[in-house]
Amino acid sequence: MAWVNYKINNWLLITTENCLYKSGQNYIIEPRITKLLAFLAKHQGIVFTRDELIENVWDGAVVSEQVVTQSIFELRKTLKKMDEDHWIVTIPKRGYKLDIDVQQIYVDPNTGFKLEEFHSSHEHTNDTSSHASFPAGPMTRAFNETSKEAPSSTTTSSNNVKWNHWFFDICILTMLLITLVFISWSNEKITPPTTILNPRLINIELAQQSSTNQLYSIAKIIKNALFKSTNYISSFSEQPNAGKTLSLYVNQQHQLHIELFNNISKTVMLQQNLHLDSKNSYIIIDSFLNKLIQSLNYNHQQTQSHITLTNPTILYGYLELPSVINNDGHTNINYIKQISKLIKLSPKNSYLLAQRYLAYAIILTINNKVTSMPTLMNYGKVLVKSITPNQQLVSSEIYDALALNDLYQGNLTAAEHYLSLAALQSQQNTALRYILLGKLSELTHQRQQANEYYSMAMYLSPSQETLQLCQKLVFISEINIAEVTPPH
Repeated sequence: MAWVNYKINNWLLITTENCLYKSGQNYIIEPRITKLLAFLAKHQGIVFTRDELIENVWDGAVVSEQVVTQSIFELRKTLKKMDEDHWIVTIPKRGYKLDIDVQQIYVDPNTGFKLEEFHSSHEHTNDTSSHASFPAGPMTRAFNETSKEAPSSTTTSSNNVKWNHWFFDICILTMLLITLVFISWSNEKITPPTTILNPRLINIELAQQSSTNQLYSIAKIIKNALFKSTNYISSFSEQPNAGKTLSLYVNQQHQLHIELFNNISKTVMLQQNLHLDSKNSYIIIDSFLNKLIQSLNYNHQQTQSHITLTNPTILYGYLELPSVINNDGHTNINYIKQISKLIKLSPKNSYLLAQRYLAYAIILTINNKVTSMPTLMNYGKVLVKSITPNQQLVSSEIYDALALNDLYQGNLTAAEHYLSLAALQSQQNTALRYILLGKLSELTHQRQQANEYYSMAMYLSPSQETLQLCQKLVFISEINIAEVTPPH
């Protein structure tokens, strides 16, 4: 059976070698892309739907229309490199066609000589002398015009021609092999580029062997302080391009060891051991936060309080709270029980009430506990009552909780007001605040804005918890969050 190849606008599609060739230029393409282009070339000018392409190019295999779309995209990408991206034309609501002049070329597989040539887009003619010969190349022996003289009647002459072609090909292939070996050897000497580190991205690492509730709570306080007072982004999930690493662990002297390491300059920026008890926890942590922020913001001069809980007993109890989400990804209702005990010691503490409200909303959302909504509403009422008129709140988390409470009740104007006040309290938004902004944007029919807010939330906190909150907090989102999730 003869080979079929195609001359497309002065390019030669060699189907047996999966390449497009012209005057020394050679583009290797995947076999499925070759098959797709060959099919369109064979039926030049005819429009095919995706289903028809699946039936003919993929032989009816079970593939989605997306596979066809992706293959067309890859084919156009190759054609663009060849300055031939106008070949493929999309017919809206119908399909695709090849809109360019095409010749089919049949080749004898035994001799490598062309048998015949005809235009698929013009009338067939046996007068091969009217066609311009295609430029010769190292891999195109199969397409060279035979001599216009009458063929020799002797077997010896025919064999000589065949052996001359084979000898020529062997020489060319040997040269190509030597070139490839040289290129491979040269590439081994090239040092791969190093990862570019982001100086404003900080990994927060907790030593697993010494991880405690207190250690995790302090890490969260540090993370929140960085968002409020700096332009640095901190994350508990490991970011390979982080310019800095903040590690926390308990040393052999039972002290909390905190170290800020610069991954770019390979130097320690800050190192401190903290000894905490129920009396000095506020002073020690707040002093450390000021040193940390001063080391990050080199022009930072002003000393300010970064901890809302100033009562030493309440703060020490807060540090002992378990995490809302366990390491296995499950919610921890024990957090609500423990923080409720602290609230009994300080019933009007708006910060504790806000933290309880936010934590319970997260737990209900992840667990799909709609039946527990009355409890959440009650927590919201208690929080609102704790806020006195014209009170200047010192924590953006309180504003976040008030905004979420109004979102649940449909008070969009009030929710937007509280979120704007929260933004004034902080240098940048947290992942949770971006989720609340996304929910507000979706409710006000700003889908594109909501999409960007959800993307930022997933960037700051790329976790299953964040994804579920984007999807289900307050209401089921109509936006496909999986499409906006950044890779990590």
